[in-house]
Amino acid sequence: MDIFTHVVAISLLLFTTGNSLLIPFGILGAVIIDIDVAYFFIARRKPSLYLLYHGGINHSFFGAAILSVIGFGILLALSSVGLLPGSLQEVGVLAAFAAVLAGAFLHLFLDWLPAPGLPLLYPLTEKRYGVSLYPMSFYLGITALSLISLGIILSWGFTSALVSVYWAFFTGITVVSLGLKWYVYQQTHGTSYPTFHPLRWIVIREESSSYPVMVYEIFRGVIRDFSYEKYTNITPSEARMYNTLAEVKRHTYFSYIPAVKKNGDEIIFHDPIREEGLISYPPWYPSVTVYAGKEAP
Repeated sequence: MDIFTHVVAISLLLFTTGNSLLIPFGILGAVIIDIDVAYFFIARRKPSLYLLYHGGINHSFFGAAILSVIGFGILLALSSVGLLPGSLQEVGVLAAFAAVLAGAFLHLFLDWLPAPGLPLLYPLTEKRYGVSLYPMSFYLGITALSLISLGIILSWGFTSALVSVYWAFFTGITVVSLGLKWYVYQQTHGTSYPTFHPLRWIVIREESSSYPVMVYEIFRGVIRDFSYEKYTNITPSEARMYNTLAEVKRHTYFSYIPAVKKNGDEIIFHDPIREEGLISYPPWYPSVTVYAGKEAP
């Protein structure tokens, strides 16, 4: 979810507590999670650091809690030397820290809705969890709603009417998106991903040797269907020999369809869905090539 929605959502939520002094602390928790956009320059240096990419370790319950503690610790340090206004003392340490945590965990929830997957339970597992809910047109509608709301807040302040209208629109968009996704699943029994068009969805199913894919439209049904082989010119057992290589693990982590093909000495791990642009996010490493006989360190 975009930064404006994160800021507005936690601000309106904390406004309803009746203590507006909590809002800055909630905003800190909401925005600190996305500091991982700055990790890119570190993460790209080594394949094993793929969890430092945006949407990685920061977007886990563990990561959010650690960042909240660090961020709040910095606030406490600044307050102790008189470099922070008196709102921390007025609010109270526990209430302020609770607001930071609320902002961080609300961030995870809001990102879980549109994301193809977040490692929420890291370090217990790297498995990604996400709803892939909003068509891009709906997502942009939420962003526009948040920008308008932010403009109103900056110009006229918070009002109960704004809180009601914002959450009514947000909930309405979410309910409609859930309904569309549920309908697509009932018709296709596959994992669905939205496109820009709210009525058009990409649906992926998994079979023993292939991934059937279809483009499904509400009211029209399947308008295109095709399939990608899991293994081409290579056996599953041979492909598994390379699964522990850092560059392969990184590629697989970001992939929707982890397919493998062999061309001479080249073992190509690729995600055809992202290679062909049917789904563009995440953009990192849609394919990786290793060479036969390479061993994991």
